Parts: sequence; C-alpha cells; structure tokens
Amino acid sequence: MFEANVRHRSATLAEPKPTPREVAEKLLVGIVLHDNRNTLAEGWAFLPNRTPFRVRGLYDLPNDAMWISSGDWQDFRARGQAQLHHVRRTGYLGLKLSEIAQDFGIRIDGQHAMEGGKALVIYVQHAVRMVVEVYGLDDPMRNLQDDTLVATVSKALPPAPPSKDMLLQKLAAAYQSWSSKYTPFMDNSVRVRLRFNRMPYAEWLLSNPVPDAGWSHALSDVGFDHDAVMAGTFPPTLIQAVVEFDGVPAELAELIAYGVGASRQRAKRTWMTDVEYRWISRYARVHVQSYLVSSTCLPLPTGCQLPQGLMQDRLVKALPASGIVSYIHCQALMSSKWSKLSGGNEYDLHSTWLRAHDRAICFEAALRLQQAGFLVSGYGNGSVIVNVDREKLLELEQAAIAMDFTMPRWNALLQEFGYVSPDHSH
Repeated sequence: MFEANVRHRSATLAEPKPTPREVAEKLLVGIVLHDNRNTLAEGWAFLPNRTPFRVRGLYDLPNDAMWISSGDWQDFRARGQAQLHHVRRTGYLGLKLSEIAQDFGIRIDGQHAMEGGKALVIYVQHAVRMVVEVYGLDDPMRNLQDDTLVATVSKALPPAPPSKDMLLQKLAAAYQSWSSKYTPFMDNSVRVRLRFNRMPYAEWLLSNPVPDAGWSHALSDVGFDHDAVMAGTFPPTLIQAVVEFDGVPAELAELIAYGVGASRQRAKRTWMTDVEYRWISRYARVHVQSYLVSSTCLPLPTGCQLPQGLMQDRLVKALPASGIVSYIHCQALMSSKWSKLSGGNEYDLHSTWLRAHDRAICFEAALRLQQAGFLVSGYGNGSVIVNVDREKLLELEQAAIAMDFTMPRWNALLQEFGYVSPDHSH
C-alpha cells in the first residue's frame, strides 16, 4: 500500500505545468454594451464566437468569465463594483471600449451594438490573454484583480531607481501627462482622436534613455549651457524655470499648455526636464533659476522593454492586440506609482522622462495640425484630439495619413459623421 501511495504521488508531481499560453487560452473575456452606459442595466453581453445574449444588469453575467462593462467608473463604483470580482469598468485596458472600437473602425452605437460587439470582443479577449501570456500571470482571475491592466503590468516591471524625497517633489512638479487647450463647442463638429501606430510608437518611446539616480544641484543658473542642452550633449537635467509667453501668439501659447504639476496642490509648474526645455525654448522664453544634473543617461533596463512575446516575430508585432498591450506597457511605465510610505502617488525618473518624450512628439504633431487649420483640443499618450467640422473629415484624414497617424480607421467615422455637400447629393 505504501509503495502504491508513493507511485501515485510521483505521478501527481510529474504532471507538466501548463505553459503561459495554455493558461491564457483558458481565460474567457467578454464585454457588456449597455443600452444606457450611465445606468449599467440592460444591454448585450458578448463572448468571442458565442451567440450574444441580453442581460438585465451586471449581476446577470456568468462568473466563469471576466467581463468588461461599457460603464464609467463613477457609475460602476456606485453599483457595488467590489461585490463583482469578475466585472471591470470600461477603462480597464487603459482605453474606454468606445475608444478601442473607434480606433479599429467598429461602430457600437445604437443598432450597431450587436454586430460591433461581436467584432470588438475578439480584440479585447486577445489583448487580455496576451497580457496573461507575455507577463507570465499563472492565475489570471487572481492576478487580474487590479482596477486596470496598466496597474497589473506595472507590478510586473522592475522599479525605477529610488529617488530622494527632495527629488520626488521636483519630479512631480515636472510631470505633465496630458496637455489640453480650450476649444469652444462647435455645432456640426466631430471629436476625433488621431493616434500613432501603437507598436512602433512604443518601440520609439522605450528607446529613449533615462537618467541615472545620482544627482547634483546647482542653486543658480551658473554653469547651465543652453546650447549643449539644445544639442543633447549636456547631462540629463531637471530645470527650475519661469516660462514667459510675451510675444508668443495666444493660440501657440495655449497649445504649449505649460500647465500645473502633478502634486496634490495642483500648483503651477516650476520644473521641467531637459527634454521639455528643448522644445519649449524654441517658442517661448525660459528663464533658468536653478537646475539638477544627473551623472549620466542610460537605456531603460531590459525588463522595462516590451516583452519578448510581443517582439518574437513580425506577424505578432502587427496584431491589433499587440498594439493594445504595448500601449498598456508604456502607460505602466509613464504612470505614477502608489507609495505606502507617503500614502500618495509618486513620479519616478522613468515615468517623468518618458512622459516628457511623449509630450514632446505629440506637441509637434499637434502644432502641425493646428498650422494646417485644424482645431486641436488636447494631446498626449501618442495621440492628438481634434475637433473638426464634419465637412472637413476627409481633409483631416488626408492630413493624418501624411503625418503617419494610423488610427482611427476612417470608414466608421465617415459613415457615422460623414457629410455630403449639396453639390454632390445628386
């Protein structure tokens, strides 16, 4: 009997561990498109390659799958989100379901929800499964309990070098995630988010070096070399500065949007990175008051680069889901990190510098669009938002293609908002 038990235990121990792909493929991910996303009640529920079905609300959803609702955070939390371990809000993938749909040219409004949901859920499940596989999450329903996939991926990445308290305050003051510009409401207009192709954009962003942890503080502008900073030959620098917009056209000053810092007090920004200094000083006067220099700039650690599972071959890199996961990965690096010690969000060297590179390239695209006569309302995260008259949608599409924006896919936008002029109606 003893020998039989030993044999039985050996057989059990010898069972092969499932591969990351096998673990991922067991995870079912569905979406719910509510008839009214503000009530989170009736709507259509979708699982890939299954017949859609009606639900009366979130409590109707089977708990053998993870579900992403089209409802927003405030409504979701108010309806007892904590009791629904298998349901997530619309921004779970770092983007709202409606944004992902628009990027891929899928309509999910009104009567289009049925067909649109069938297409959208395939992208969503593939992206969540890909996160499980490439980051090696061996127990998905337990590993994916964070509010967003960005938070989950953030835990899988190596931390940035720790910063001293003094530096943390300056990094928070230099951090700006989104730049918005006041745009008045226009009748007959469409709000379009133009987005760079996510995978090449992520590769470019992560190729930028970040400062080392050792810093020295100069308490005045003595020794600051403007020309060397502009040429990129000065050491990585955090700059305390006053920005003057005298003589700068109002539209350009608004677009630069040198706004408030990320601190709790939301005070006007007084610090910037050398990355931001390089482009802002081309358009405005930047008065340097003091600065900190790091000893060197280094490539991001290997663990912070895109996972090999996304980069293994050209076909995988081209998948829509790979683009979504690369976007989530970048957001994880660029976002603040919660600190138990301070009881608040902190901004590290990686997040502050990568965010500065993101803001710089998005500003250049926003400026080109503004100069071409389009009304820009915001930029960041590899994208620019434009409010455009419906009659100019085709013109915007041509400008976007010329500037290497690859999303949104335009057919659905033109079907929903397209304008036929009287001259072409016959």
